Amino acid sequence: MIFFWQFLKLKVHGALLDISLCLGGILYVSFLFSYIVILRGIPHIGGKLTITIFFVTWMGDTGAYFVGRFWGKHKFLPIYSAHKSREGLEGAILLSLVAMLISRLWFPLPFFHTIILGFLVGGAGQMGDFFESMLKRGLGIKDFSEILPGHGGILDRFDSLLFTVPLFYYYIKWLIVL
Repeated sequence: MIFFWQFLKLKVHGALLDISLCLGGILYVSFLFSYIVILRGIPHIGGKLTITIFFVTWMGDTGAYFVGRFWGKHKFLPIYSAHKSREGLEGAILLSLVAMLISRLWFPLPFFHTIILGFLVGGAGQMGDFFESMLKRGLGIKDFSEILPGHGGILDRFDSLLFTVPLFYYYIKWLIVL
C-alpha cells in the first residue's frame, strides 16, 4: 500500500526517503506498542503490570508538565524541544517514583525494585518524549496529527509509553523472579 501510494504521487525524487520514513514510523510504533500486548499476556499478573506501567508513565508525564510549567527555569536539550526543562525532568522522575510506590497497593514489588523502576520509568518516559520531539524537529512539523487539538496528536499521548513499556517488561522478565 505504501509503495502504491508513492507510485501515485508521480514523484521520483525523494521517493526512497518518503517510503523509508513511512515504513520506519510504522515499525517504530507497532514494534514498541506490541510490548503492551506482551506485558498484558503475562499469566495472572499481566493486567496489574499493564495498569502499573500506564499509571507510572502518565504520572511521570504529568509531573514533567506541571513542574516544568511552574518551576522550569533551566532549559534541557532545547535543540529538540524549546519547552523542556531540567526541573520538568526531575518532576517526571519524582512523580514516577511516587506512582511506583502507590502501585505497590495492587502489585507489591520489593521496595528496592520499586525505587529502581521509578527512576528508570521516569527517565525512559522523558526519553520517549524527547525522541518524538527530535523526530518532529527533524521533519519540520509541530504535531504528528490534529486528532487531539493542543496535544500534538495521538502519538504525543503515547510517546513515553513506547519507551517505558519495553523497559518495564524486560526489567520484570529478567530481574524479578515472579
